[in-house]
This record gives sequence, structure tokens and C-alpha cells, in this order.
Amino acid sequence: MNLAKTYAVMVKETRHIFRDRTTSLMLLLIPVFLMIVFSYSLAVNVKNVPISLMDNDRGELARQFIAQLSNSQDLIVGEQAKNYAQAEDWFDRSRIKALVVIPPNFTENLSAGRPAEIQVLVDGTDPTTAEFAITHILSRSQAWGYQLAAKFYSRQPVSGELSLIKTPIDLRTRTWYNPTLNNQIGIIPALLALVLSLPAIAVLGAIVREKELGTLESIFATPLGRAELLVGKIIPYIATGLVSAVLCAFAAVTIFGAPFRGSLALYLLLTADFFLASFSMALLIATFLNSQAAASLVGFLFFMFPGFFLSGIFFPVSAFPDLVKLDASFLPSTPFVAIIRGLMVKGQGLGALWLPAVTLLGTGVAMTLFSILLFRKRVG
Repeated sequence: MNLAKTYAVMVKETRHIFRDRTTSLMLLLIPVFLMIVFSYSLAVNVKNVPISLMDNDRGELARQFIAQLSNSQDLIVGEQAKNYAQAEDWFDRSRIKALVVIPPNFTENLSAGRPAEIQVLVDGTDPTTAEFAITHILSRSQAWGYQLAAKFYSRQPVSGELSLIKTPIDLRTRTWYNPTLNNQIGIIPALLALVLSLPAIAVLGAIVREKELGTLESIFATPLGRAELLVGKIIPYIATGLVSAVLCAFAAVTIFGAPFRGSLALYLLLTADFFLASFSMALLIATFLNSQAAASLVGFLFFMFPGFFLSGIFFPVSAFPDLVKLDASFLPSTPFVAIIRGLMVKGQGLGALWLPAVTLLGTGVAMTLFSILLFRKRVG
């Protein structure tokens, strides 16, 4: 491969990137815009869930339990329901998402050391909010019940099983990297893998446009080789994409408070690795397409949609069926999600991220070689 010829293609492609508004927007600004839009719409924390109570006990312990549920901004305890009919009407009008029913013998049973049952009715039309309400009502009920049991058994004679209960296990949990379990910290860095797939669509469109206009055949009529052409085209897009990657990371950190605990130099290196894999895949796809309309459609189907659902941004890849895991393994965004979360959230270095990095590098090299071979067969 002649470096001078490759450099000439790089200069030509760089000029095209900055002269063509659509290409420059796809490479520089649209990824940042989508990063902000997706972060506001997808990386949200459920809070302020309205719930109601139906207190059929009216005892002291019932009031303490209600105070325990009310002591949080996650659950908003509103007006108490008088009966099931009123609660059903509130559910129908979406005024509440959950109803906690306290039975008449609640205080009596707890005071006697007997278990007390509590009914929880949840609006299941929004599973995410319903699961959030159930989890928080359950956790607060268990914490309050544990405190109440500890007080009750502390007043009992120390004998037999009670002696074990009076010295319960002191279980203390600590969450690393994201102590508050903020949803944004987990999702927003991973969204970079999705929005940074847009430059691959721009590469796909650039190759297909030249095929559609006939300029690619004119270039191949010169002494310029296929490898020099394809490598010369990829490098300017990688360099321009890195600028977009920096802007996206800056927006994630400054606007949404996402952490960036890793090395910026390593971030740029591994992002270039990701671009090599995704751009080489775009080159391979371009060998089978001859129209820009088809290139745009196929680009979104290959890079955006699968990356949205299969790359592990919202659901762990390990939870997918085996066939879906296989499909996800061919997506460049799948290892890049692991890279970007490890680097930004955990502050990992290359020693911990080498496997997904090598996966991307191997994908990029293999796809580039296949693209060169197929271009040789189809054009010339």
C-alpha cells in the first residue's frame, strides 16, 4: 500500500467531510444532539410515585407504619381511601399507582408478636413504575418490621431461640461505583455506544454515494489501489468521529453528571478502535448496495436499532437467549458498551478492558480485509 496515495485520499475525504453539510452534521453535531435527547428521555429515575393507603386499624402501630412509608420522596402518600370503590376510581383516573391496605387487627397482632398481613394493590399498566412501587413499599415495610421485632424481642426473657433473635446478623451493604443506584450513571455512558454509531452510517452513505454517482469507478481507473482508497477513506472519518466522541462525553459529564473516572487518552484510543470496527462493517455493507436511500435504511437497521436493543445498554447481554447472544456478539456496540461503562464509571484501564478492545480490533481488521477483497471482485 502506497502511503502517499493513501494520504491523498485522506486529504480528499477530509475536504468532502467539511464541505458536505449532511456528512459533517452526521459526524459532529447529530451524535451530541441525540446523546442529549436520549439521556433526557431514556435515562430517567422513577420517583414521586403517588400511592394511597386504606387504614382499617387506626391504631398507633398503623400510624407509625404510615409514617415510615411517607418518609421519602420516592413514594408520595396522598389522601387515604375510604373504601375499595374510591381507590378503584383513583386508579381509573391515574391519581394513584398503588394502594396499601392495613387490616383492622394490624396493631393487635403486632403487639402480641404475631405477623400482620398487608395488602398492596398496584397499577400494572406501567410495569416499571409498578415494580418501583412494590420494591420500595416492600423494603420500607421490611425495615420497619425488623425494627419493631427487635424492640419486641428485647423485652422478652433471654432463652432459647429468643437469644438468637436478640443478636441478629448486622447486614450492611455497600454499592460500589454508583452508591445511590442512579439510573443515569449506568445508562448515559452506555448511550455513547449508540450515538457514536451514526458516523458509521455516514461512512456507508459516502461509499454508496460515490458508487451511485459513478465516481468510484473513475477513481479505480487511476493507479490508486482498493486498499489505499478504503484505508484513506476510513482514517478521516475516525479522526472526525473522535471529535464527536469528546463532545458527547463532555455533554454526558457536564449536563447529566455522568462520571469520567478513566483516562481520556485511553478513551480516545478505544473509541478509535470502535470506529475502526463499525466503519469497516459499513464498508463491507457498502459493497452490496448501490443507492443512498438503501444505504440510509440499511445503516439504521444494522447500527442503530440492534445497538439500541441488543448491545446491553438497558438489559444485560447474559440475560438474552443463546441465539440473540450470538447476534449481539457481532455488533461493535456490544463490546464498546462494556468498554465505556468500565472506563467512565469504574475507571478501569487497559488491563481490564483488553478483551473487548481486542474483539473490536479483530472485527475491524477482518471486515476491512473482506471489504478490500469484495471491492476487488465487484469493481474494477
